[in-house]
Amino acid sequence: MQKSRRRCRLEQRLLSLSRLACALLLASGCAKWGSGPLTETPTNHSDAAPADDDTDDSLAHQTTPGPGPTKPGEASPSHAAENGAGAPPSDLPRGSLVLHVGDSFAGALGVPLGRRLKAMGLRSVLEFRTSSYVPEWASGTELPGYVARYNPDLVIVTLGANEFDLQNPEQRAGSVKRLVRELGGRPCVWVTPPRWKQDSGILAVIHENVKPCRFLDSDTVVHDLERKRDGIHPSDAAREVWADAVLAWLARERRGQGERPWELKEERP
Repeated sequence: MQKSRRRCRLEQRLLSLSRLACALLLASGCAKWGSGPLTETPTNHSDAAPADDDTDDSLAHQTTPGPGPTKPGEASPSHAAENGAGAPPSDLPRGSLVLHVGDSFAGALGVPLGRRLKAMGLRSVLEFRTSSYVPEWASGTELPGYVARYNPDLVIVTLGANEFDLQNPEQRAGSVKRLVRELGGRPCVWVTPPRWKQDSGILAVIHENVKPCRFLDSDTVVHDLERKRDGIHPSDAAREVWADAVLAWLARERRGQGERPWELKEERP
């Protein structure tokens, strides 16, 4: 009987030691796989809608720093097809950086366009200021500062909306040329605002003086865009349509085998 009790106590000790060993092994495993810093995908808060109030002269800054999910557009597929936006391009130069500058229309286009570029593996930076004019960007220090800071592969300019009523739009010719020179010979595209009324000639002046940048008349790729309550800026859904159309145009006009990632084709007469 005494030997039986001793054996029972011995078995209990062995069982306790066995359980302790298992616990130590489990702890060791957790330490092995759970040690080190945890990493997570950075949250991008850069998709805020731009202000449409042309009385706000503050400089708005927006960045889209890397690949990530794109938000679905609000426009219906039939509306997008009607405006010439086909299937999204798939061969844009991943890792290249696109800088977009301009006025509130740059903000309206740049937010959804930046999301699309980011989703395709490109980097995108949007710098816009509402109520701004061509001479301010051509003569100020902001544009050369952005070019030096970001060293973009492509520059998109969206300006001219605030000069639709100029009585002498030819006075902007020198400013357009000076702005283009500030880009340092980089591939560039001047994307016009979709007309909500007939301009007094500013868009034609830009077209005549924008070389070597390309000129994209938005009214050739989008039509009858819905507007916000101000009757001027595209609605949220229309901005998605506009961005699709501009992205498709960029893909068509990019040289696939150019020396630079965003080398563009020459404008056809």
